Amino acid sequence: MLPSTVEQLAILVALMLPGIFYQAVSDRLRGPQASEQEPQNRALRALAISGLLDAVYAVVAGPWVVRLLGEGDGGPLAAVLRHPRQAGLAVLLLVVVVPAGAAWAAASVRRRRERAHYEPTPTAWDFLFADRDPCFVRIRLKGGLWVGGWLGSRSAVSAFPQPQDIYLESQWRLDRDGTFLGRVPGTTGVYVKGSEIEVLELLAPPETGRTPAPVPVTRREQQDGSGTERSERPEEARER
Repeated sequence: MLPSTVEQLAILVALMLPGIFYQAVSDRLRGPQASEQEPQNRALRALAISGLLDAVYAVVAGPWVVRLLGEGDGGPLAAVLRHPRQAGLAVLLLVVVVPAGAAWAAASVRRRRERAHYEPTPTAWDFLFADRDPCFVRIRLKGGLWVGGWLGSRSAVSAFPQPQDIYLESQWRLDRDGTFLGRVPGTTGVYVKGSEIEVLELLAPPETGRTPAPVPVTRREQQDGSGTERSERPEEARER
C-alpha cells in the first residue's frame, strides 16, 4: 500500500530506503548474489539493514532528528517546510551517504579477509566469457545440429541473473562433425538460446593472418588419421 500521510511516508523512508541503498551499493561492489535474487529475501534483508541503521541513528543523532522534526507546531511536515535544507541534509546523510558508506566498508573488510578481489562470476557461463578475447565459438544444439561463428566486439553474451543466450556477430557453416567450412555469405550474426545448447566450445583464432579464419580439415586427412599439423586449403583441394 502506498503511504497516504507524511507520517506514513516518513516511516517508509526510515524502514526501507536505507536498506535499499545499502543493497544497491553492495551489489555494485560485490556483484549479484544467488541467495538474494528472490524479491522476498531482498525485502527482508533491506528491512533488517534499515532497522539496524535506524537503531544506530537513534543512538548517535536521535536528539538532533527529534529537534528538527518536533520544533514548533504543525507536525513533521511543518518542521520540514521551516527547515528544508536541514531536512534535505538529514535525508541525504541518513538514507544515502551512511548506507552507501557502510556497504563500501563491509565490502572492503570482506576483500581484505579473502585477500583477493571478488569477481562476480556466479556461474560457469559467466566465468567462461569474462574478459574473453575474440574467438570462434562452436555450439552443438540439443537436436544435434552444429552452429558456429565469430565472437567479437559486436557480439553479446548474457550475464547472471539473466537467462543464458549468446549472439555471434558472424555465422560460419559447420560440417556434420563440427568442422568449420567457411563464413556464411551475407551473414549479420546468429542468436542462440542457452536452453538449446548441449555443448559450447571456444576456439582461438589462428595466430597468423589478420582475418580470423580457421582452416577446415579435409575428409582425406580425417580418414587417414595422419596427425599432420598442415591442412589442405580449399584452393589446393580444387587444384587437385
